[in-house]
Amino acid sequence: MSKPANKTAANALFQQGNEAYFDDEYEQAESLYTQAIAADHTNSEYYLRRAQVRSKLGNIESAASDAQKAATLSADKSSLLRQYFKALHLHGKWAAELKNYDEAAESLRKAAVINPSHEEIKKLLDTVEPLTTPVVPEPVAEKREEAAGSSQPAVPARPKVRHEWYQNDEFVVLEIFIKRVQKDAASVEFTEKSVSVSVKMATGSENNYEFEPLLHSIVPGESTFEVLSTKIEIRLKKANSGNKWDHLEETDAQQLANQKLSLSSSRKGVSWDSIAAYAEKETKLKPSEQSVNELFQNIYKDADEDTRRAMLKSYTESNGTSLSTDWKSVSKGKVETVPPTDTYAKPYSS
Repeated sequence: MSKPANKTAANALFQQGNEAYFDDEYEQAESLYTQAIAADHTNSEYYLRRAQVRSKLGNIESAASDAQKAATLSADKSSLLRQYFKALHLHGKWAAELKNYDEAAESLRKAAVINPSHEEIKKLLDTVEPLTTPVVPEPVAEKREEAAGSSQPAVPARPKVRHEWYQNDEFVVLEIFIKRVQKDAASVEFTEKSVSVSVKMATGSENNYEFEPLLHSIVPGESTFEVLSTKIEIRLKKANSGNKWDHLEETDAQQLANQKLSLSSSRKGVSWDSIAAYAEKETKLKPSEQSVNELFQNIYKDADEDTRRAMLKSYTESNGTSLSTDWKSVSKGKVETVPPTDTYAKPYSS
């Protein structure tokens, strides 16, 4: 069983490692980064920096392993997109040096999705892809049989877009990099904890980008956006001026913590039986085998991003009386409280 993270001690060791790194004391830096990771093994930046120092020491195999770990820890976190991109880039580069061409190609393809114009990644992919293991296509008959037996339509991939953000005391500025968007082809909706961006492309398709839940509250009425030649610039007015944002959105850990708080302080009248029944249907597990919390966590950890958003939004806004996995439906508005039969909703006061 792993030890709980000691983030304060880990950060102190990490800063010492940075000082040694910039002084070209690579062996000392590696030792300090290793100690930082021992104190907090959840921080992707620690692995990424140790990967870089290990490459300086000529230990490419360990460097590639650390870069891969950093990519795993930072994946699907919009606030760590740059770090995720760098980890993919370095892992792809070093895996190629080690002749692990399949691994290299996989990381480089993901990096190319984030930044398609990156010259080194394009060159590395051109070198690596011809050396990867050929994929043997499935027989056509099997594909048809599989398609005929499937009752679920394919879910289209969410559009990916490069974005960056920065802040001052009053605003968080979010930049979404999409070129040649007509000024009347973009719309942005603000709520206290979310930003929804819709862009009509020249091809006629419509791309939607959701940033939710934001780390802190904003003032929707004082938030604005502007369509420029290479990007959409969105200015989010901070609800609390001077409040520093460490991330743009809540991390998965923060969302889970907030959800557990909601579960532990649930109101009277919540129909736990109905939630357990819903969870049983989704997971095909018996309530007797797991507690409601475990069932909820099981659904949540295996769900995609939209399903997680739907579950958190529906459960929180309904005061624990609804649990939905349909983000398309839940995103349209507030989820109302639906008390069990023969009961009524009553405002909660602590």
